Amino acid sequence: MIRIPRRVLEKLSRDVSQQYPEEACGLLIGRLNSGVRVVNYHRPMKNVYVGERSRRFLINPLEYMQVEDEAALRGEVVLGVYHSHPDAPAIPSNYDHLHAVPFLAYLILSVSRGKVVEVSAWLLDEVTWRLERAALEIIEQD
Repeated sequence: MIRIPRRVLEKLSRDVSQQYPEEACGLLIGRLNSGVRVVNYHRPMKNVYVGERSRRFLINPLEYMQVEDEAALRGEVVLGVYHSHPDAPAIPSNYDHLHAVPFLAYLILSVSRGKVVEVSAWLLDEVTWRLERAALEIIEQD
């Protein structure tokens, strides 16, 4: 399960909408609590994919590692990756399945005409190596 505060999801949605029609991407940072990924905040990342950014995203591995190190200093971890699907459903593409890694949660936001219309969460099944829908709980402000 992924638990995310409404205020974080709303800010993340605004950030993603501003990148439309390109895929936006970033990291979900927080703590793992009894198997529940509790998101404290998100960190937008630059989409460095070389090519058609309206259908693909890539996060610079060195920037990822820097965020991971910063989170560790606060006792937190990178819990997952989020990205948008411009004018497409919030379901994993074949590219998403092929590039998913264990442990990380994946939040996909469908953006239509610059507005987020759907949000879904996914985790990699390490038996089938496919992304499977995960429970997403949106909580009110703490």
